Amino acid sequence: MIKVPAIMRQFAILFSLLAVLWAPAIAQDFVPGFEDLPLMRGLAPIADSGHVFDSPVGRLVESHASGAVARADVVAFYRESLVALGWSEIGPGQFRRENEILRIEAS
Repeated sequence: MIKVPAIMRQFAILFSLLAVLWAPAIAQDFVPGFEDLPLMRGLAPIADSGHVFDSPVGRLVESHASGAVARADVVAFYRESLVALGWSEIGPGQFRRENEILRIEAS
């Protein structure tokens, strides 16, 4: 039997614990049609409800999700998440990043 120093066992246990604790943060789902727009926990995409329109002047993406979450929680989640991703809030539920505009509606 190979004797593993105590510090190595503690490190392995700590690493395993951190991997378990960080798994939900790492395994982030994204809103369909957007490569970097996180989908709030508790929401699920509604199949075949979105549209993507591409043109030489830009792209329009519409996506829908639903879930049993409070409207205020949705607003707070996206306000915090989007600012961290480089978006600036320009109005209620409206954000701008470079030449992109994002509008989030919660009902």
